[in-house]
Amino acid sequence: MINKSFEINDYAINDSQINGFWMTLLDKETLTTEIIYSPDKDGSFNSAETKRMIHEITKKCDSFRSLMPENINCEVIFKDLDDLTYVADEGNFQVEYNEMDELRVVYRFHIEYYI
Repeated sequence: MINKSFEINDYAINDSQINGFWMTLLDKETLTTEIIYSPDKDGSFNSAETKRMIHEITKKCDSFRSLMPENINCEVIFKDLDDLTYVADEGNFQVEYNEMDELRVVYRFHIEYYI
């Protein structure tokens, strides 16, 4: 059972703001947190800022994973990138960095049972 979650401040990234935050307990094994990141100023993330944001989001997922018990994994689903999924601590994440108005992501925490 998932008995730990993170606060909205744990998801914050410098030079961005959170414009949406929804936590959903899908079942006793899966908790999702949907977040919409927007630029701190009016406008959009240029390609360099998008690259930085995606790097910070994947790094945050790795950090969350390190704080959880061994059998709970973290993934990030990038909704604006055709549901491209990053799994914590797995490198080889390939993405094209474009200008984006916002980044909609879903952090997914899932218990893995070992039989």
